[in-house]
Amino acid sequence: MSEKKTCDTLIKGTVISMDQERHVFLDGFVAVDNGLIKAVGPMSECEYDSDNVLGGSHHMILPGLVNVHTHLIQGCMRGMADGTTYEERFFGFYYPMTGACDEERSYTASMPPVMDLLLRGVTTTADDHFTHLHKKSIDGVLKAVDESGIRCRMARLTINDKDAVPDGFREELDEGIAETERVKSAWENDKISVTASTIGITYCEPEQLVELWKWTDDNDRQFDIHAPAVMDHKYLASRRGWEGGSFEWLDHVGILGPNVISAHSQNLRPGEAELIAKCGASVALVPDMEQVLGLVNFDAKKFLESNVTCGLGLDGPVVAYGHDLWTAMRSFLTAQRMGDQHRTMMSDTQTTWTGDEILYGSAEQALELATIDGAKALMMEDSIGSLEAGKKADILLIDRSSESHLTPMGAMIANLVYGNGPNQSAIKAVMINGEIVVKDGIHQRIDHAQVVRDSDELQEVLLDETGARQYLRKRSRFTWVQ
Repeated sequence: MSEKKTCDTLIKGTVISMDQERHVFLDGFVAVDNGLIKAVGPMSECEYDSDNVLGGSHHMILPGLVNVHTHLIQGCMRGMADGTTYEERFFGFYYPMTGACDEERSYTASMPPVMDLLLRGVTTTADDHFTHLHKKSIDGVLKAVDESGIRCRMARLTINDKDAVPDGFREELDEGIAETERVKSAWENDKISVTASTIGITYCEPEQLVELWKWTDDNDRQFDIHAPAVMDHKYLASRRGWEGGSFEWLDHVGILGPNVISAHSQNLRPGEAELIAKCGASVALVPDMEQVLGLVNFDAKKFLESNVTCGLGLDGPVVAYGHDLWTAMRSFLTAQRMGDQHRTMMSDTQTTWTGDEILYGSAEQALELATIDGAKALMMEDSIGSLEAGKKADILLIDRSSESHLTPMGAMIANLVYGNGPNQSAIKAVMINGEIVVKDGIHQRIDHAQVVRDSDELQEVLLDETGARQYLRKRSRFTWVQ
């Protein structure tokens, strides 16, 4: 018998690899050494041993989850969208409360959603930051990211269209690019990357928007944009003289290409999904937010059937209340099926149920979107998103021995996705670059209780300082007594 190879950590259990063949090793292993995955496979072929062995019977091993869209600073207003109109949200407290966040406050505001992500198994997140009244606001977010250990692709969004952006929040292109360069120099490391973007087409002057994209192209970075953004349909024609769709405009000005990732991307014109596929752009699906806001026409199928690369995102905590990617996986399936039913009911074509129908989507597909497809959408599939030799050791270890909703094992992935994932206490380890960041549901460096206390205190200050308290519980049915 040949002598066993050694590694830093050997993890045993049911391995859901998400590799190209989607191997699931019911009795498998993952060998980790020096922050990388050395080998993956069935235990019968394991050539490794270690002084640090994790997992075993009743454990599940998955790649760390990948969240492709959020606004972390909005942790200071979590859930406040409930019971408010779009204009109340955006101009009543989105802009004022985030605008009041300097570096220290941004750190405090961002830490709760960062913790939410990690404690539920997310090892990589994208973030879109568009509040620059305090130029170092973004530094506070990145400090929270860095201290937590999560992997992050940060997009600094320049916004300056006077008809869409309030006074004080606008900045010219040169200033935005210079600040992006500063942030890039200050914060980039093996887990953090920085790029430039804007919120949407109607939030940035057209020529400057193109120049922003050129910066990302020249620097081999991703360009992250909301399209269509809320005001696109209303203002594209009047402000841009463009009667077509948002993606048609992006293609018209030469932007739509492989380095573009578009968030939400609903209510498209006919043919735009095929255009996105042809140009090689990616889409950040945000089904949980779409469901919360009652948008029954959510449709990811048109992208997926056109072979558009898609990942799952959450949006900001103001509308993604629990900030839970497992919820987004389930929401992808339920929102799609409700949207399909809505489109069927609105159609002139009469359909008859035969009993042979299979609803679109599957739990396996949802898990793909939250792992390897999310990595592809963020242009990171060479290093994360699946458990394969040579990739970063970003790993989620679940102990299902006491998880009643994850038994029996016949439909393990369906149980995971429709059951909104494991309980926090069942997450035995969240590993990033081979380091255990979360153990037994507890972050190893961050004081959970202090995060909660600081967050509560910050919101109270911001509500009074910005006059936003009027929007808190504005249409509540309850009687609140101090």
